[in-house]
Amino acid sequence: MDTIDLLSLRQWVSNYCRKFHSANEKDHQNIVLKESHTYNVAANMLSISGVLLRNRNKVMMAEAIGLLHDIGRFPQYAQYKTFRDSVSVNHGRLGAEVIKNENILSNLPVKEQEIIMDVVRFHNTPTVPGGLDAETIFFLKLVRDADKLDIWRVFAEYYEKDDAERESAAGLGLPDTPEHTDAIVACLAEKRLATVSALRTLNDFRIMQLTWVYDLNFPASFRLAIEQSHIEHIIATLPETDQLAGAVFALRQYLMEKARG
Repeated sequence: MDTIDLLSLRQWVSNYCRKFHSANEKDHQNIVLKESHTYNVAANMLSISGVLLRNRNKVMMAEAIGLLHDIGRFPQYAQYKTFRDSVSVNHGRLGAEVIKNENILSNLPVKEQEIIMDVVRFHNTPTVPGGLDAETIFFLKLVRDADKLDIWRVFAEYYEKDDAERESAAGLGLPDTPEHTDAIVACLAEKRLATVSALRTLNDFRIMQLTWVYDLNFPASFRLAIEQSHIEHIIATLPETDQLAGAVFALRQYLMEKARG
């Protein structure tokens, strides 16, 4: 990928997102949420890849993946009015279909096209799938980190808003009550990823998002997580219990250790 390819892709993404802007305030709010997320993930990809890579063309490819990783979210919301894959469509696979149908990578070498398509297709899987080559796995881990970093930002801001201001498609419809589920806290304490199917309250959702720290891949990602401080903003919204306090202390220690490499 070269500079001209990247500039062309940036323009295409801008034009594509604009197609989904809506006069309906709620719909527009949800689309703008994902549009902002797209550009922030691309920026995170630049930050992390700039540390890890010395090849400028590969850094541009990382940015391109950031721009395209959630492109399936826009037609997903347009058709289903939700960002929940479980009740609509897998947005990673849909994104790969959009890229193929729009033929936006045709100027790139075939190998680069294949990597980008696979990374978009699999970026939202629970774990990195087997059978992929080393370079694809590298970029897949990169975008999974960059994605988490900005999802933390999205929800750090979401939790600070009044109910009326919150994006309707973001919170999964979970009740914002003081309770949390012991099994979700146990995942955090045991450094395991929690699953959406186990969530009962918005506090569970907050705690699940903290477990994602244990799925980051690169020291540069941990450093960026600390610098951006969105995790701390999410922690500040949690109830103060001894069980949570211990798990959060261990999470902070883990963050610092991994950031040091």
